[in-house]
Amino acid sequence: MKYIKLIIAVLITGIAIYIYSGFFGNPIEYLKVKHAFEDYIDKNYDGKLEIEAIKFNFKTGSFYAQVGDGNYKTNSYLDYYYDGSIGDGYYQDTITNMQDEINNYISYNIEKETGIKRYYMILEPTINIKQYKYKVNDFYSGEEPIDLTLELGYTYDFEEKSTNKSEKDKFPYKNKDEFIKDTYKIVKSLKKINYDFSNVTIYSFKEDGNNAYEVNIKNLNDIKSEDDLEKIVKNIDYSKTE
Repeated sequence: MKYIKLIIAVLITGIAIYIYSGFFGNPIEYLKVKHAFEDYIDKNYDGKLEIEAIKFNFKTGSFYAQVGDGNYKTNSYLDYYYDGSIGDGYYQDTITNMQDEINNYISYNIEKETGIKRYYMILEPTINIKQYKYKVNDFYSGEEPIDLTLELGYTYDFEEKSTNKSEKDKFPYKNKDEFIKDTYKIVKSLKKINYDFSNVTIYSFKEDGNNAYEVNIKNLNDIKSEDDLEKIVKNIDYSKTE
């Protein structure tokens, strides 16, 4: 009878541990993951990133750590993957926040200088920064070069219902000269912004939706007139690109 009770107790304990692990993670695995997070922070952030909490996602069956930078909780996370690697959400959030800031600042200035509405531009600025050179909510310093891609075209005019004047009729551009005129205005506005543009690509799709006018500029100072753009504007067939 004692053996039966012992077996039942072991089974109940095993089931309890199984259920607990399913919702909160294996305690032994937790210690392993905790060490992995701490080791990653020591190596990549000089130990300066703080672990606010380590939690278990029962849906994915994996642990993640909410991290802070010493001021407050950032809502950024480190993810622990099955192969032992770490997904660095703090680093990605830092880049994303800065790129959003850059996007807003550039689009605001282009609209101000050229009159082209922000909702006719899709900007994709790309920067590369070292881990923990900045905190997640720091402003862009202007030090890192920006690779900027800008698409011109009719996306959605949120003011269209309340105004009779809309620029949507200019898109798609009727010819290359129209594209060059707007592109040159944009180049002049970018020159006034105190950012280091390592590369600027501006394009706009034609009516067929496959071909586009496109210009790639390595150095904005090389563009001194519309004629300079005329020499480097290309027709790109995006249906044939990978």
